[in-house]
Amino acid sequence: MRIANLTRTLLILLLGTALWALDSAPGVAGTLSVGDTANSGILVSPAGSGSAKSSQNVLTSLVDIKALDRAVPQKHDGMISMGAPQRSGQGIIIDSSGIIATNKHIIGEAPQHVYVRLAGGETFEAKVVHISRTDDLALVKIAAPLPLRAMALGDSSQLRIGNRVLAFANPTLNKERQRTGEIIQVYTEVSTNTVAIMEVNIQLKPGDSGGPIVNEQGLLLGLIMANQISDRSRSYAIASNKIQQEYFRYRNSILN
Repeated sequence: MRIANLTRTLLILLLGTALWALDSAPGVAGTLSVGDTANSGILVSPAGSGSAKSSQNVLTSLVDIKALDRAVPQKHDGMISMGAPQRSGQGIIIDSSGIIATNKHIIGEAPQHVYVRLAGGETFEAKVVHISRTDDLALVKIAAPLPLRAMALGDSSQLRIGNRVLAFANPTLNKERQRTGEIIQVYTEVSTNTVAIMEVNIQLKPGDSGGPIVNEQGLLLGLIMANQISDRSRSYAIASNKIQQEYFRYRNSILN
């Protein structure tokens, strides 16, 4: 049992940090080998509750993200040009004030610009406000003129193998917007007994990173992170309770 727990802990650490080095593959969902709610705009609902959201409401809370690095000299056929590496993906509005959860590997280590395009087409430059120390997770903030529709978070501690889920793809890169699958594994942090990562039998496509995994009520269960290398029909997502944990870590940092 100790060996099994140690193996699971090591896997979670691997999943949480490995994608930080995937910036060289812009726009592609990565691949892997294996606090006070009353004063915030975040929506938290227990999975399976009566807080139902339609697919349209989910899409309203889904954004496109583009991160640009500083321009650097690049040589092509003997010619020098100033190229700016860029990465694309998705993000999820989790706070009506403009807080958006996305992947750390989309944002990059030190982006010069991060742009967010809302479902309605409006584009804003975002500020990176929080980077997780252990997970492929980052929070960015935009200054929208009006409160945004935040996606309600489900309780990932209630996740069970076989639960039916939906994944939402990047509309600018994929014709198939919505994919259906099931949870096939959950990975728990031994020290906290918190569900950290979920595995689903849904194949990711370019640009899907940072998108939502939701239940049939439209509650956010996970943030799309990576395909599995050995079996591309399986994918990983950061569990919603980990997203909420990092969100409150950020809030506490600005309040203290």
